[in-house]
Amino acid sequence: MPATIQFTKKIAAVFLLGILSAALFTACGSDSGASGGEVAIERVVDDGRIYTVEEFEALRPSGVKTVKDYDVDELPAALGAVQAVYNQLAYEIRFYETHGEAVAQGVSYADSITGEDAIVTGDEVLWEEGERDRRKCSRAAQTPHSSCSYSARYLEYVIRGNMILFCEGDESSEAFANCENLLALTEPAA
Repeated sequence: MPATIQFTKKIAAVFLLGILSAALFTACGSDSGASGGEVAIERVVDDGRIYTVEEFEALRPSGVKTVKDYDVDELPAALGAVQAVYNQLAYEIRFYETHGEAVAQGVSYADSITGEDAIVTGDEVLWEEGERDRRKCSRAAQTPHSSCSYSARYLEYVIRGNMILFCEGDESSEAFANCENLLALTEPAA
């Protein structure tokens, strides 16, 4: 086979591999947890906004209460973190200087405490501050308190602008919907 044909085939293979990798990255980057006919919710969106704890504190008339302020000295690049309650559900909100910082520094920490395989107890917890607030006791009916097995309180998270928002829910789609419900309150009035 002539060298130019081999070279062209290699370029085509690399190009195809690049397209497939980009498609896979895009699919993973917009993971919504939604299945079936549900509307997909994007996990990571750079909406250009800089969110602040004061913005959430100002939502008190809408029923949002910030109930804990966490020490973020051991949370890389974080400017602040709070626990909030809205509609009897707990949320954790972490603030970073920029969207890029939230993604680069916060995703591994967020992934570790959400979902079915979350690490919410023990020596492998990445950030110990507020550890107890990120877990819930799950036990079978008719079992004593000592038989408690801990699972993640926050099943999902979303990144909007410079903020990572962790949301409760019994199913992934419910947790995403709860994130969207709280985020809707932060939208500027039309």
